[in-house]
Amino acid sequence: MDKSRLLLIRPNSFIESTPPPLGLMYIASYLRENLDEFDIKIVDARIKDFSFEDIEECIKDYQPEYIGITSLYVDSQQLHRIAQISKSIKKSSVVIIGGPYTTSGYKQALKDPNIDFCIVGEGEIPFKDLMEALRYKLKIEDIKGIALRNRGGILYNGVQAFVEDLDTLPFPAWDLIELNDYFYGKKRSLENPVQIYERAVSVMSSRGCPYGCIYCHNIFGKKFRARSPENVIKELKYLISEYKVQEIEFLDDTFNCNKERAIKICELIVAEKIKLKICFSNGVRADIMDEELIIKLKEAGTYRINYGIESTSSRIQKSMGKRLNLTYAKEIIEKTSRHKILCGAFFMIGFPTETEKEMRETIDFAAESKLHTAVFAIATPYPGTELFRQAEEKGFNVERQFSTVGKVSVNMSAVPAEKLGRLRTLAFRKFYFNPIRCWRLFVRVPRKVVLFKNFIEVVRVAFFKKELYG
Repeated sequence: MDKSRLLLIRPNSFIESTPPPLGLMYIASYLRENLDEFDIKIVDARIKDFSFEDIEECIKDYQPEYIGITSLYVDSQQLHRIAQISKSIKKSSVVIIGGPYTTSGYKQALKDPNIDFCIVGEGEIPFKDLMEALRYKLKIEDIKGIALRNRGGILYNGVQAFVEDLDTLPFPAWDLIELNDYFYGKKRSLENPVQIYERAVSVMSSRGCPYGCIYCHNIFGKKFRARSPENVIKELKYLISEYKVQEIEFLDDTFNCNKERAIKICELIVAEKIKLKICFSNGVRADIMDEELIIKLKEAGTYRINYGIESTSSRIQKSMGKRLNLTYAKEIIEKTSRHKILCGAFFMIGFPTETEKEMRETIDFAAESKLHTAVFAIATPYPGTELFRQAEEKGFNVERQFSTVGKVSVNMSAVPAEKLGRLRTLAFRKFYFNPIRCWRLFVRVPRKVVLFKNFIEVVRVAFFKKELYG
């Protein structure tokens, strides 16, 4: 039997950062290792800046029997358009979708007649099981982790068990993407806006987060699962030897959840004389960080760490389920900065019942801190999150498209929506238009051209209400 053609697509997006599509790459490598009956191609429309017409040409040229599409919630409209294009070219093609959007809203997604199956949750195993069933005409209805239309309704048998031993997963299919597109493309190859080297890629060394933040999708579950330090080092060496990678961005949910493991990774990087610049755009929790780990990360090549602070109101911290020790977090920010690591943080305003006073306290905390950078977002109740459930329960209009966390989609705070937007722009002004902070940034950021570009983006947000990196 000849191999079947499978086309995996990441839609285009307004999002500026474009790390490699690790989800699709893991799907591809796992399928190749366990079911070698498919010829697989990955099309990353985001890095290619493809139009729908370009995607249509790709589908026509490749003529896939199966099409898999991943999407964030903000890109869901593009996903549905690609599904429609796929069916218009070849009605018999099977369209399978996955990613955060699908996991959160498979019921909504399956209203689209152009979508045949949804992958819900961690994708490797259910996708493989589904492709095997489709290939050999096996029973589909009992497969865990997929949703489909069935007898006028929707059939979903619950989430597939997570992969417990992540070392059993093959490395992402790096050979199925054109890495030069990410190294020298029009968009950033990392979530990190101040990346040092062009030859930079993202890596995931763990999955899952044991914390209960109400705004988070938490696709990989509450249990922290980690690759062994040796397995992580093996992939880093591979990326250096095969692709001359110079910089790594870890995209873990909570990299420092296991301190001993994190330290071991750092020590192996030093011992193996691995020369990489390292950044953490997210996934590092401040209240479980300490100076010992900061020093180890610095020794391993880390130059940037972002912490999720969100709010400095103890009341809001409790209601959002984060319960961060703010006093300790402030100390960690200062220690990170003291060790000459670019220190950034994420903040959110607009949580349910949050007052203007509480928002201004958060803004002041950020402005007065030793942080080099900060991002201020509007708390957005995306489907599939506890925040969405609360919004729905309280009667807020959640039947809409959520395009960005920088705009007021659903206002659950105690201040008017217009004022909430103004407070966000005030936050950027107060934080960045500080001569001392500007100087500290100038000194610490190696690429001054990148620094200038980012400053222009901040000006757009602070004075023209544009979206950050939009």
